[in-house]
Amino acid sequence: MKTPVPAGFRTERLALPLLLLALSTLFLCSVDRGYLSRPDIPNLSTSANLAIAENLSPDHGFRLFKWLLPRSSDAPEYFMYSRFPVGGYALIKLAILPFGNDLSAKILAARILMLLLFSAAALLAFHALARITSRPWVALAATLAAFSSYYMLFYGDAVAVEYSVDLFAVMLVFHGMAVFVQEGRFPQLLAKTGVALLLGWHAYAFLLPFILLGLVSEAVRAWKRGTAPGSRVRSTAAVVLRSRYTALGAAALLFGAALLAFNFANEYTAFRGETPVSELPSFQSMLRRTGLDRDVASTGWWLRFLQQQFFRVGVASVPFALSDWGVGLLEPFLPIRLSASGFSGPALWLCLLALLLVLAASAALVRLAGPLLSWRQRLLLATLALSGFFWALPMRYNAAYNDHEALYYVGVPLAFYSLLLLCVHERWGHRPVVGLAVAALLAFAVSAFRMDQRWGSDARAAEVQQAVIAEFGAVRETTRGKVVLVLGSVGPEWSRKSLQLSDVYGWDFYLAGSVLVRSTDVEVAARAADFIVTHDRVESDALLTPGNEHVFLYGSAGIDDLVESYRTAYQQAVSGDPVARSHFDVYPGDDALIYVRAPCVREDAKYLLFVEAAPEDPKNLPGPRLRYGSNHREFRADKRPVLFEGKCIAVLPLPDYPLSGIRTGQYGPREKPHGAVSEIELPASR
Repeated sequence: MKTPVPAGFRTERLALPLLLLALSTLFLCSVDRGYLSRPDIPNLSTSANLAIAENLSPDHGFRLFKWLLPRSSDAPEYFMYSRFPVGGYALIKLAILPFGNDLSAKILAARILMLLLFSAAALLAFHALARITSRPWVALAATLAAFSSYYMLFYGDAVAVEYSVDLFAVMLVFHGMAVFVQEGRFPQLLAKTGVALLLGWHAYAFLLPFILLGLVSEAVRAWKRGTAPGSRVRSTAAVVLRSRYTALGAAALLFGAALLAFNFANEYTAFRGETPVSELPSFQSMLRRTGLDRDVASTGWWLRFLQQQFFRVGVASVPFALSDWGVGLLEPFLPIRLSASGFSGPALWLCLLALLLVLAASAALVRLAGPLLSWRQRLLLATLALSGFFWALPMRYNAAYNDHEALYYVGVPLAFYSLLLLCVHERWGHRPVVGLAVAALLAFAVSAFRMDQRWGSDARAAEVQQAVIAEFGAVRETTRGKVVLVLGSVGPEWSRKSLQLSDVYGWDFYLAGSVLVRSTDVEVAARAADFIVTHDRVESDALLTPGNEHVFLYGSAGIDDLVESYRTAYQQAVSGDPVARSHFDVYPGDDALIYVRAPCVREDAKYLLFVEAAPEDPKNLPGPRLRYGSNHREFRADKRPVLFEGKCIAVLPLPDYPLSGIRTGQYGPREKPHGAVSEIELPASR
């Protein structure tokens, strides 16, 4: 006689197909929009990461660099970017390698890779939680709820090692932890840790609490087994030294050090041994990310930092569809402005209060669920809940500056929802959990489509973007391996083309393989360049792409025609009085602000300029800027330059929506990061 199978267990096998169904909604959203897929940071990361992956090859010693710069000798100079391990860039390289010079196909392939890694991270989280809770429906609901937050969906398809690649890495190492704790498969955990560290550094966010909590638990048990005080100390120390947690920590530390040494060695050799290790870009990046190179411990900084982290945990714990809907529902009744990704002003305290309530509820759930969970299960759930903070605190400056670091607070909702759903299951049975899992599936799907609607581009914008990419492909065929002068656009349509078509950062990927000349005087640089690329069309015999509409390639002989066109545009732009005077005088353009310094020397180009543009309708703002009420853009004067006849001219395009006000400022190259030389309030340009 067969033993009847409980009804709840008959449906457990449906959990995984439903998770795959939910993840498939990500691929139904358009993936052919190129850089227009997401605004601001993901654009820059997409271009930079694609450029680094494109340049990764044995010909360059597998160096991680954005572009090549000319040098007096025959060998070019590398603009290095060895911030992350080589594994993530190698993955992107493998994805785009089959597509030759088809730039559009490469962008599409890289974005699909990001979505696949994002989906794989969700699958690993699901399997790990199913092991911990022994309830696949609990794992399904918790995974979908955690992976449907604003941060997860906003950064999920952007091509960047620190986004989906690193997210997959941390979920891989966490899955290895779950298998190790339950089945003792230590070699598998070591292998997954090695792969995770090869892809990104965030695996340490999970390794640190796991190793620390594991050692504490083993030490406590060893201490309880001892009798005499002396024997207790010796036996406890012996257990800690022989522990596999200690071996895991040592292996992770040594392997990470080897990866870091590889990056340092690549940079050191790229600079021909002329740069001390302490001045290498990677070493300086470490100092910046940890806040050791600046006075981050100033009055009130820690309080603001902790407020920010609690705020991000709150946003990361709610599906985007619910937060977006809830904000729209509450905003008319509140005297403060809310946003889909968070709050501004005093409302931050409301977020902090809500988060404290969540933490209190979590503590109550841990106490309630204690008899239901073994110490191994509690160890894994505690690792999840603490992982984000174990990364944010040592990397405090980077965590404070970059919104994408909130991705790695995903462990908080994973642990919280798992505990909550376990309690629901024990109190009311299987069916309510199934209902909540279906609700989480719907929330995930609606959140994905809602995010796509908010940040998706229209058909015309996508068509223009594809045309630009195709034209750059033709340009790259001609310029590969040659010296190319990249000129900022100052023609009649300078702002829209500079902002929408490639921005200053798009050149990294578009012209990968060429030696790029930037941030130098036009007339001097052109003498050493083989070609000139710009968005401005000037009728000249040197124009090599007469059929193009957006990107124009000239032979170096065309410099005189271009300089004359710039002179005319400059004279028209500065024909009136500046609206503000400082180190750079500020002139208003039709859709841009024009910064002029005359006479100009090399040191002037190192000034940091910023613009905060406040829209009339806050809904026009990108998600990360909603809580601030303005769109903030900052750039060094040498990043958007036209330098000629002793003048520095930097053009910053303004957003194409109505503005209520503009604030701009200038920072000197030797000033403290937040010590403004000037801050200028400007009226709205339209």
